[in-house]
Amino acid sequence: MGADDALLIPVGHDLGALYLDSGPEHRQQVRMGVEVMELDDREFAVWLLAHGIGNDDRPTRESLLGQAEKRGLARDDVGAAVEQFLGDGLLVAVEPEADAAVAFALEHQLFPLLQGLGPDPEQPWLQTIGMLNQPVAQVSSALYDVWAWAQLAPELWTGCQDAAMVSQQVGVTNPEETEPRQVLAGVLAQVHGLLCVRAAYFDRRRIR
Repeated sequence: MGADDALLIPVGHDLGALYLDSGPEHRQQVRMGVEVMELDDREFAVWLLAHGIGNDDRPTRESLLGQAEKRGLARDDVGAAVEQFLGDGLLVAVEPEADAAVAFALEHQLFPLLQGLGPDPEQPWLQTIGMLNQPVAQVSSALYDVWAWAQLAPELWTGCQDAAMVSQQVGVTNPEETEPRQVLAGVLAQVHGLLCVRAAYFDRRRIR
């Protein structure tokens, strides 16, 4: 995977629209750490597209531009928004297998938003996530373990290390679940399946 094929990972928690005075003018608010970013609707649409539009969508710069064009957004405007977001941290370009992925994991934290529902009855090797017994996502056991406990870790990298250690302790031998670096690569390669259904979001690492 080259730089142009790096995954775009959105950072921040959607707080909804802020309406100005009593008229229709508004801004979309996204909290990132203790900072609240205000986006116009076009910018917000670009940020939303970076979450993916389905379980199999893994947005890159080029694929996001294509999806935006299909929705009537001007390519130049979208490209400018992507560059702005990469600069201010609302987007991060990450290659899951590259060493720089660890740097991302050291600076960001994954927060779950929905409930863990346990193994899929028909495919018990997959775990389900949703709410009120209504699954909205299926994920691997490795991603599920990180997702379920990541909010207790100071950052994503520690969460991957913790998940790998627990897997080793219970006798798992698959390196995708026992090697922290492979756990991280798997999380980053699959996480858009959670982001697109709002089962989780990334935020800046909390300073303690």
